[in-house]
Amino acid sequence: MPPSPVLKGGLLASALLLSGCIEVPKAILLSDGVEPVSAECLYPSANTIQSLPSSFSLLSWNIYKQQGDWQVELNRWVDDNNLLLLQEARASDELHQWLQARDYHWFQVAAFNWEQAANGVLTAAAGQASRVCGQRIREPATRIPKSLLFGYYHLEGSDQQLLVVNLHAVNFSLRGRTYQEQLNRISGFVENYGGPVIVAGDFNRWNSRRARLLQRWAEREQLIEAVPTPDHRTRFIGYPLDAVFYRGLELVQVQSMRSHASDHGPLKVSFRAKGSDKP
Repeated sequence: MPPSPVLKGGLLASALLLSGCIEVPKAILLSDGVEPVSAECLYPSANTIQSLPSSFSLLSWNIYKQQGDWQVELNRWVDDNNLLLLQEARASDELHQWLQARDYHWFQVAAFNWEQAANGVLTAAAGQASRVCGQRIREPATRIPKSLLFGYYHLEGSDQQLLVVNLHAVNFSLRGRTYQEQLNRISGFVENYGGPVIVAGDFNRWNSRRARLLQRWAEREQLIEAVPTPDHRTRFIGYPLDAVFYRGLELVQVQSMRSHASDHGPLKVSFRAKGSDKP
């Protein structure tokens, strides 16, 4: 039996740390594909802000540092996609060229640098964000950070902005304290936010303790999980690792796909803004 994504991630991180290939930047670095900027938040020019349609689709995928044949699979999945949330994204020329060819605007927060390339969550959109914020939190065992990205997007026909949270959850937090801390950081953005919210990514939900913490947190923040049927999500001891939670939106469709390029399969979810009459 091949090693699970949970074990593979921990083994790879430990090996890279010991080899000296990983560098953790002292400051939070946010990048829009040009130059990384040392800042916790960026505010793109108001002249470049573009709205997302009131009916839109999202693809969330742990891309496993583009080590597999990722382009073939993404090309098959993103034809009508307005939002693309990647975890374990590696800031390679190939990925940036792929995003540019599809007219995506994207931001990435570097969890760490591996062989001089940023690795971390990346959010790409057909519309431009009005505000983007990045955070990191260190794994208790390996001390290698995981990253969080918060983006605010205008929706057509709405005076409210969509808050999109892209998450790669900490892996080895045996008592769940750091896992809970990361969820609490998300709460700092969503708990008093009056507009629609999406929280998606690799939640590393791989035991009963984490599942309980995640369920209680989602209930507290009034977030609903979009559960696909059939459900092909990558699991560990029966628990799905990846998820999409939402609030203040109408769920249209949710699908999970299997991947040969990554040890995680993606989730594709379609939403409609509440009050929109568009199909």
